[in-house]
Amino acid sequence: MQVKDIMVRNIISVEPDENVSVALAKMKKNKINQLVVMKDKKMYGMLELRKIVTKDLDPSSTKISGLSINVPTVDINANTENVAELLLHSGLRALPVVEGTNIVGIVSESDMMGVVKSSTSANTKISDISSAAEYVPKDATIGKVKRIMIEKNVSRVPIVDKNKVVGIISTLDLIRIMEGKERMPARGGRLQEAGAKEKINIDSTPVEMIMRSPVIVSGNEQVREIIDILHNKEEVVVQQNGQIGLVTPRDVLEMCVASPKKQIYVQITGMQDESIEFKARMDIEVSKFVQKMEREVGHIEYLVFHVDSMHKQGPKQKYSLRARFKTSAGLFVAHSWGWKPLDVIDDVFKNLEREISHTYGKREEMKKRSGRKNKYR
Repeated sequence: MQVKDIMVRNIISVEPDENVSVALAKMKKNKINQLVVMKDKKMYGMLELRKIVTKDLDPSSTKISGLSINVPTVDINANTENVAELLLHSGLRALPVVEGTNIVGIVSESDMMGVVKSSTSANTKISDISSAAEYVPKDATIGKVKRIMIEKNVSRVPIVDKNKVVGIISTLDLIRIMEGKERMPARGGRLQEAGAKEKINIDSTPVEMIMRSPVIVSGNEQVREIIDILHNKEEVVVQQNGQIGLVTPRDVLEMCVASPKKQIYVQITGMQDESIEFKARMDIEVSKFVQKMEREVGHIEYLVFHVDSMHKQGPKQKYSLRARFKTSAGLFVAHSWGWKPLDVIDDVFKNLEREISHTYGKREEMKKRSGRKNKYR
């Protein structure tokens, strides 16, 4: 299948000289997390919602040009497998589709869900691709949610009450706060209309004011059973055995692109703008890790890494690194972040090895117990 068969042809765009408030209104109306930025009928860049809502800025005075980024484009005749890999490598939720030099559409992770549904990978259990969620209690504030989004590099945060997920907040939900069109609590617990003289402290707003109802699954279902949901929703919450996880369209794409092959599949995304030292260190550590795991765990299906440069503090850049490692014993997920990229690499591998050792240690102990029982029968 080609990208022209699944792309959205209705291009919603903004101009670089417009204020961010214009972009937020369009994102909210169309329920999208990115917009094409056009100048003189030519593509100027892309605007990501997460880059807006996690910053302390005034949407009514900040220009779009200052937040626009350059992104790769997809040829209209590209096959969907290549599109999936490009989406993962770019770290973006959507990419512009071009025919020659003209932009003719947009293709997103959600658009790819229909392709996934016919794949044999769609038979995978939901629990096998879910990631542990960063969540907050029902009495938390928006400020807490924003800090988690920034520090943990996530775009969705479940809301929990008495160990049960009762809501969820994503970057799209934060638009309501930035627009200032909702009735928000001011100091002293009073409700106050937008435009009042007393400034509302957005970060102290309770999460209950903007959280929405989540889609919750048990995790025992197959991925194909949530494909239609992910085509229209941002995520599903997986609540099983007291654990809370999330599955997003990106998780599904990673599963398909990294489906088992005769050789070990290793994919590293988000490295295009990193230093030679960073790339070299990553290659070395990945090779060492794979060799070690082949000796210790046997059959390896795939290893996927995604690197994301989060936000700057002066000359320093904060990094986030997520790893997914699939073996015959299941899926292992590790996440680390920090200001020193080489330390982040070391940390994520340590976290991954700790999870693997814990799981395989339990398996070996169960085998020993089973052996002892058989011996005395």
